[in-house]
Amino acid sequence: MLLSSVSRKGHYNLLVLQMKWLILVALLAAPLVAVTQTGNCVQSDTSSRADCPRALAFFRELRSALETDDRQAVAGMIAYPLLTTAHRKALRIRNERQLLAHFPQIFDHGVRCAILGATEKDVWGNWQGFTVDGGAVWFDAIIPATENADPKEPGFWTKYPFKIKTVNNASEYPCNSPPK
Repeated sequence: MLLSSVSRKGHYNLLVLQMKWLILVALLAAPLVAVTQTGNCVQSDTSSRADCPRALAFFRELRSALETDDRQAVAGMIAYPLLTTAHRKALRIRNERQLLAHFPQIFDHGVRCAILGATEKDVWGNWQGFTVDGGAVWFDAIIPATENADPKEPGFWTKYPFKIKTVNNASEYPCNSPPK
């Protein structure tokens, strides 16, 4: 009896260990799936948002401003305060002056490369907003806090201006070409 209970316990422990490995592999693979997914604005699916065309236009403007290093234009595309990091510390950028002072740290090599290397096919949106690839930058139509917006209202999807709301820098985004 003792031998069979030890053997069952060993089998149980092996199953638990195998399950832990499967969970670990699934968790590690999940970000890779998100990074390699095709955007849902060019190839519409059931999760595509009605304001995808405006998101694509905003993305083109952002990419163009970064290509020409037009920092003033980028600063004008931000919803302040901007949530980001500098030197791996959380930072809340309150205005254009602060953004311009920290521009190289906020729009670092990885972020610039992720945006400049992306195409419209890489833009996708969900309830959090729009992004490219692994989430280097998030942008969305910004609804004023004082407004009671109704998505069923005519013009809702075209009424509010798009702005960048988060920049996730200090990450390793895949980069096929050096950013300008």
